[in-house]
Amino acid sequence: MQAYLEGLAPVFDIRLIDVWPWLPLALFSALLAFWYIQDVIATLRAPHLNPHPDLPDTGPLVTVIIPARNEAARIGACLEGLARQSYRSFEVIVVDDDSSDGTADVVRRFAARLPALTILSSKGLPHHWAGKCWACWQGANRARGDWFLFLDADVAPQPELLAALVERATAGRDMITLVPLIHLTSFAERLVLPPFIGLISMIYPFDRVNDPSSPLAFAIGQCIMVRRDVYAAVDGHRAVRGSVLEDMDLARLVKQSGYALDAAIAPDLLDVRMYNGWETLTEGLKKNAVAGYRSGGVRSGLMGMRLGLMAIMPWNMLIAGQALPLIGGDPALAQALMLAGAALLIISALCWGAVVRYRFRISPLWGTLYGPGTAVYFALAAQALFQIRSGKGVEWKGRMFPR
Repeated sequence: MQAYLEGLAPVFDIRLIDVWPWLPLALFSALLAFWYIQDVIATLRAPHLNPHPDLPDTGPLVTVIIPARNEAARIGACLEGLARQSYRSFEVIVVDDDSSDGTADVVRRFAARLPALTILSSKGLPHHWAGKCWACWQGANRARGDWFLFLDADVAPQPELLAALVERATAGRDMITLVPLIHLTSFAERLVLPPFIGLISMIYPFDRVNDPSSPLAFAIGQCIMVRRDVYAAVDGHRAVRGSVLEDMDLARLVKQSGYALDAAIAPDLLDVRMYNGWETLTEGLKKNAVAGYRSGGVRSGLMGMRLGLMAIMPWNMLIAGQALPLIGGDPALAQALMLAGAALLIISALCWGAVVRYRFRISPLWGTLYGPGTAVYFALAAQALFQIRSGKGVEWKGRMFPR
């Protein structure tokens, strides 16, 4: 028996030596594949708010507050959607935030179709206030509703939006935020916005945001509905008056105060085109990158690293596999790197293709560019941080976001 075991030892040693160099590559590849699949599962499991035939048409008064700065080209679609709401117990307050493009004139055209429409003119910006926070705060001070619904001027509400929100809100929620269907029209939007939205989803998964026992909080300023007394209890936008990510900070404040926060996707109730060109796209992403860097913490950094690995490492494996034989490396390892990289690119394209199809309703073929799009977004974020560090600042809607 001893002789038999001694005979097996060299075989075991050789196998261990053969397997060991491939084990890290296999484990790392498996981890990346798991992350790709996890992205798809998280996307499919995200909570939805959908229209249905039995929604209420009246109930508590809702005050819709729309801060608007130079939105003449887009606010019409927002007001048109509000004029067609099936729910009738609401008023609208548009706060014109020092616009120079005739935004207020566009709003006045809807006075006949929206009888409970008020236009406020926000002249000047108090010290230590961000423009959007100041506009929202002024609107809230004039509101009569039991619920405040903050909408961005560029969103297009569907007729059932208010009814669906009221039904959800009166079922025990204190603050609701909805993620709209984001229209991606240009090549740049389809390249960069999916990984940007994907990173936010990684940092703030819905199950943890909606869990009262989790400190994680999230809101998107495009659509936030909050109970009047809750807004007053946390001091509303005055409490976050200097924030550029006022939506996130307000959600964090509401949840920390013990109120129920609810986040959901609502592609059939609300849609938006966030940016209408490369210039506004880069400005918006830079502003969000800097604000996220300032307030994101460790979790944001870790999820950014994770997305970077998912996006870049398969390509790096392919390149390394091609380069290794040129510098005298192991041909077998080079082949393994190329096979692993190719397999991961296929898996990522399939998984991210499913994500962009489901979330943005565009061709799944755009999933093949998710990795390069991530690299472009990270480059924009790095440029923004450099501008802030150098004292130049980042511009957004004609206002400088300083260091």
